[in-house]
Amino acid sequence: HDVIVGGAAGLVYTPNQVYAEVGDRVKFHFQFKNHTVTQSSFYEPCEPLKGGFDSGFMPVAMDDKKGPTFTIKVKDENPIWVHCEQVDHCPSGMVFAVNAPKKGNTFKK
Repeated sequence: HDVIVGGAAGLVYTPNQVYAEVGDRVKFHFQFKNHTVTQSSFYEPCEPLKGGFDSGFMPVAMDDKKGPTFTIKVKDENPIWVHCEQVDHCPSGMVFAVNAPKKGNTFKK
């Protein structure tokens, strides 16, 4: 699963959610500006999850056509919640999910 981080689309992950099987990989492709892929939780979407993954900041120049990537492996069927740690990016809606529930704690909530 390929996900674009930032770039021309703005402060978003594109797509903003995917459904993946156990063992699948989700590869984040960083585009211009400076973003992170930081694991969070449904209840604290803009806070890093203790013990979770974090790409660290990935600054990318405007003219860089092949920015860095960060890949995670889906270990189980549980939802994975992600946000960008850059100042004001998460509160502006820069969030992402793998296997968000279709009922209850949905991505939209």
